[in-house]
Amino acid sequence: MFDVLSEFVGNKKILILGFGKEGKSTYKLLCDLGVCSKIDIADIKEHDDYDKSKTDGYFGEHYLDNLDSYDIVFKSPGIVLPKSIDQYSSTITSQTEVFLKVYNRQVIGVTGTKGKSTVSSLLYHVLYNNHIPCLLAGNIGTPVFDIFKEIKKNTVVILELSCHQLEYCKYSPSVGVLLNIYEDHLDHYGTFEKYKNSKKNIYLHQHPLDSLFCGDDVIIDRSEFLSRVFFANSNILPFDSLETVGNIQLRGEHNLKNCAFVYEISRSFGISDEDFITSLQTYRPLRHRLEFVGKKGDVDYYDDSISTTVESTISAINSIKNASTIIIGGMDRGINYDPLIDFLLNSKISNIILMYDSGKRIHDMLLERGSKGDDKYVVFEPDLYAAIKTAQKVSLPGTACLLSPASASYGDFKNFEERGKVFKEQLFTEGQS
Repeated sequence: MFDVLSEFVGNKKILILGFGKEGKSTYKLLCDLGVCSKIDIADIKEHDDYDKSKTDGYFGEHYLDNLDSYDIVFKSPGIVLPKSIDQYSSTITSQTEVFLKVYNRQVIGVTGTKGKSTVSSLLYHVLYNNHIPCLLAGNIGTPVFDIFKEIKKNTVVILELSCHQLEYCKYSPSVGVLLNIYEDHLDHYGTFEKYKNSKKNIYLHQHPLDSLFCGDDVIIDRSEFLSRVFFANSNILPFDSLETVGNIQLRGEHNLKNCAFVYEISRSFGISDEDFITSLQTYRPLRHRLEFVGKKGDVDYYDDSISTTVESTISAINSIKNASTIIIGGMDRGINYDPLIDFLLNSKISNIILMYDSGKRIHDMLLERGSKGDDKYVVFEPDLYAAIKTAQKVSLPGTACLLSPASASYGDFKNFEERGKVFKEQLFTEGQS
């Protein structure tokens, strides 16, 4: 890795575009290499944790103005370029692209609109517990440049890959996992088609002996790529439901399908059904993913703050048998909420509490469809704090209340983790009714 990266950046002017966790990881590694002629940083936010004697920082609204002044730009995920990538004279790349160029033969890359963190972490857990050398990195929280020193020839690297990390990638992992594709991130991409195109890089650059594990409801064009395709569904599992396994904390039909992906891949490593099930029983689900956070007033409360799509919220409601109250809303990314409206009107949900921008739109759509009646309580609240108070008032003993926003958190919260944390804290704060 050092040799390839040194040759790539040697005597080059480098710009680190975006100085968050990944940008800082890139900056540290390139500074340690010491072969670049210049390393500068650019970000919409102001930063001061860099060597000002050697590095220039470009911050604020004009941070994208100088990209063509550099030989290579390491772009952080999520930054929207004002021009098409081929209109820049500089080489636009990323940690993910450079890493896959070197290690793609050892990488299992996991992407999808929903479920990628669960599948990535569960796959890592199963492989690790069956003594297969493996590392977990990527969108799940660890920048790939932070792990390369730990990689040996027999190490399996499990990478969670977001659409932003795949967007301009010219390399694909030898094993790709495409869980699903739903409408999301339309504020960034503009159209669903452009969003789907970014996800396709999980397999577009694969070779004939590579593998793609794909959701059985994902439509792919076989003429676009060369690798082998395996369609995963829950029928392949050695059990019918998660409840029948015993001592397992994963819940819901969506997690049954997530398990199918992990099971299919684990079998290729020679892991037996018995060892797979044993690993499932010791897996602890990630936070904010249909997480049971406690009981109050004989009402079960679930934190599904990770939900930013219609499909994931519908799945969450279907997964909790006694669900009666749902809290929905957040940043409005312009996605189509008609399927959610249809579902809610015909669902077991009695109390629909809406909040923030998307919640206002959903609230108005429900009213237009005549949702207010004897069997549905529909209300709009200005924020999560007010929504929680209302939920506690209207939820009946023996039922469940879900925070499953079907919307992004940005604008009101730093991220979905903060939104989930606020939900838990406010829910169990002294004095809350």
